Amino acid sequence: MSFINHAEQNLHYDQQIEAIENEIRTLQVTMPIGDIESMPEALAASLDELFINLHTVIALKCVSTIDPQNTLIVDAIQHQQALKVLDVGKLIQLMSDQIELLQEALVQFDRDTQSTAMMKQAIAEFFIARQVLVDTAISDSSEADNFCQCSSCLQSTYHQFTAGFDYVCTQCETPFFK
Repeated sequence: MSFINHAEQNLHYDQQIEAIENEIRTLQVTMPIGDIESMPEALAASLDELFINLHTVIALKCVSTIDPQNTLIVDAIQHQQALKVLDVGKLIQLMSDQIELLQEALVQFDRDTQSTAMMKQAIAEFFIARQVLVDTAISDSSEADNFCQCSSCLQSTYHQFTAGFDYVCTQCETPFFK
């Protein structure tokens, strides 16, 4: 994917994100104030669907930013297909690295309000995308998909995502991606 196509794709994702956020704001105006329990089911369902769509588009944007050549993951997300845990694990590691880089850049742009806002938004998007990918991989896979040959204990053991988004061996707690 060329830089121009990538920039156009990101602009398209940004436009989709803005349109969904506007729909959410419009629906939120109709919500009962202070009494969430009295919210009509149709309104709650519409908001849930919009938030799922928003998070999906954010995940697509971040995946295409981190790994623009990875059309398999993008297609799987777009068509709500199962994601392979190891593929997701690799992407999550790249996203975690990107978040660290953005946080380091945030410190450098501390005085520039516009750059700071853009960095914070990008960091939030990567956090959302990372969580969407983990949630999708976990819900779409069986435990059998998570058995891997561990490089430390040399056993075929179950691997899982931790709270820190590492993919670790449950036997010896060695990260799968080093």
